[in-house]
Amino acid sequence: MPSDDRTWDAPPLSTTSAEAASRYRRGIAALVAGIDHAEDLLAEAVAMDPDFHLARIGIAVARAVAGQAYVAPTPPPTPGPARRLLRGERQHGEIVEAALTGDRRHAADLRREHLLEYPGDLLVVWLPAFRPPR
Repeated sequence: MPSDDRTWDAPPLSTTSAEAASRYRRGIAALVAGIDHAEDLLAEAVAMDPDFHLARIGIAVARAVAGQAYVAPTPPPTPGPARRLLRGERQHGEIVEAALTGDRRHAADLRREHLLEYPGDLLVVWLPAFRPPR
């Protein structure tokens, strides 16, 4: 029986597209499970919402998993307060960037703090298990 306990939710997403959010969640789940079509799902999320920053980060991580260098995406311009990145999203991006650019100690510190509030942030939970290909 499903639980109504929402404590395992990931950070709220700033996208207004429910379908983009769904593709993002499925793409991240595929990424951490090692399923090949993760980048495709994340690209679909970006196609549905071009300013969906976390989906862009997910694509960059999927490419790093495939052996490319991690290149942090530029956050979208903020046309107004309704579209600003949420705090949890900013933290998520900082953790991923620190972890994948070699500052693993800083990433671990940020990760501990972030997961106290957002224990269901699947990509952030998974990051310590990922070792970029050499």
